[in-house]
Amino acid sequence: MSVWIAAIGAIALAAVGFAFRSRKKRQSLSALVRREALSDNEIYQHFYADSGLSKVAVMDVWHEVARVLCVPAERLRPTDRFGKDVGAYWITSEELDALGVVAQERAKRQGLTIDLASMETVDDYVKRLAPRN
Repeated sequence: MSVWIAAIGAIALAAVGFAFRSRKKRQSLSALVRREALSDNEIYQHFYADSGLSKVAVMDVWHEVARVLCVPAERLRPTDRFGKDVGAYWITSEELDALGVVAQERAKRQGLTIDLASMETVDDYVKRLAPRN
């Protein structure tokens, strides 16, 4: 009898966790969708034109973040914080874990050593991982 109660409790807890994660993801995406959409050119001109990074390099990394986190690239902003503004679905998210793997692979290809914990924002990611000319 107690095994059944424990099993039912575990299933209920998992269902609540899943529902909470789904709700947080919807809220995060809803906040992004309410923002003004910016084209790649506008993103580069507003935020990175004076960075010394090429538009192609910036947008490649920018779209990588959007693709891995499953968010619209035109709604991202450099100040978006990982785990808070984007990728904030639970204590952690599979998407953030996947972005960490992608970042490590990119850094390795470029011969860079990176500290993932210090990358708090989309801007940190772009400036550390966009290839230099």
